Amino acid sequence: MMKKMVIGLAVMGLLCASASPLLAGGIINKSNLSADYFRSLTRHASTDAADIVAYNPAGVMKMENGIYLKGDVLYINKDYSNDVSTQTTFPYSLVTGMEGDYSSDEPSIVPGLFAVYKEDKWSGFFAVTIPGGGGTVKYDEGNARTAALGTAFILNGLGAAFENQRLDAKSFDIAYTLGGAYQINDMFSVSGGLRYVDAHQEFTGQVNLLTASYSVDLERNATGLGYFLGLNIAPSDKLNIGFLYQSNTELDYESDVSEDNSPGNLITTNVGWLDGTKEREDLPGLIGLGVSYAFTPKIRVEVDYTRYLESAAEWEGVRFTGDEGDSWEVGASLTYTFNPQWRASIGYLHTDIVDIEPESLLVEAPELDAHTIGVGVVFSPTPQWQISFGYTDVSYDSVTTDTFTSRAPEGTELEKHVTAFSLGLQYHF
Repeated sequence: MMKKMVIGLAVMGLLCASASPLLAGGIINKSNLSADYFRSLTRHASTDAADIVAYNPAGVMKMENGIYLKGDVLYINKDYSNDVSTQTTFPYSLVTGMEGDYSSDEPSIVPGLFAVYKEDKWSGFFAVTIPGGGGTVKYDEGNARTAALGTAFILNGLGAAFENQRLDAKSFDIAYTLGGAYQINDMFSVSGGLRYVDAHQEFTGQVNLLTASYSVDLERNATGLGYFLGLNIAPSDKLNIGFLYQSNTELDYESDVSEDNSPGNLITTNVGWLDGTKEREDLPGLIGLGVSYAFTPKIRVEVDYTRYLESAAEWEGVRFTGDEGDSWEVGASLTYTFNPQWRASIGYLHTDIVDIEPESLLVEAPELDAHTIGVGVVFSPTPQWQISFGYTDVSYDSVTTDTFTSRAPEGTELEKHVTAFSLGLQYHF
């Protein structure tokens, strides 16, 4: 039983290493890649800033000629909690002291970089974004998973499960996008290019038992190459339609592991992540469609739909059953232009995570349906400068587990709430 408990702790930590703390998206993908996305939550039909190379790349042909450089910073406040109930089914009833509300509030800072060179009939562009992962998760006093493991430990007569524990994990997928666009005529433009993804996961965990201390240091790294295609249709000056397809990116994570006081590498031997071993977890492709319409010169409305092609991705992780996907999002925004210097936006986004069961959720950062509100302004002090400010509030639909598993006791309520601020600076040469 001692071995099983240590193994269980390792599984907890290794899964925590893949936590994705960003706002919206699918099970793996994240859609908040820029400051202008934060203020509107719809970018698939936009043509007003360089960040559209990540959302509507063919739309850059609607921008003025010249060079655009854009840098964004996203600051994300995360409040994640596991409310562990005392009402669980015998023989797994929680031991006194294991119940409680466990939380993590570690913030994340996420950058974005975009560059566009536009001529009359063609353009080239480059971007650096974070389409998956994006930050750190810390549960300094444990969480639902440690409560489940500790309860099983104590019920088997092995005394107090832990004296103390520590979990530090971070995860980020850095995407480097290189592509171009061509204007066929006044109505149609097309785009295409490549996206190289460098994925990194890192975990340090330690548990002090009454009789021994165990620790694990883990790094997992993978790289992959995908492609994208885009189409922009502008039937009139008032109406614009954008389409984006991104391919699946194959990622084979290789483990670099060290263990302390673990005879025969007991922990990673049993979870199958020995030093040098590989496990595949792709970054799924997506389809994005947006329609924007200007009712007046001052009022523009945009509606977006994004579908994450999760069913076409390959995930070998222990918590995936193969039935997940395809998650989707739908959003709408209104932009009001006061004058050439100022415009303001407000947007709403609904995120629907498809076919992942409560007992399979990552309790450290559960994948939950969400309702997001975004507001912000764009200030142009001169024709060359564009400064974007955004604020986003994300309310997630909580989920309560109905089965006692190694991830969480029965009756655990998984909750998240996120607020975020963004700043973007763009210069047009």
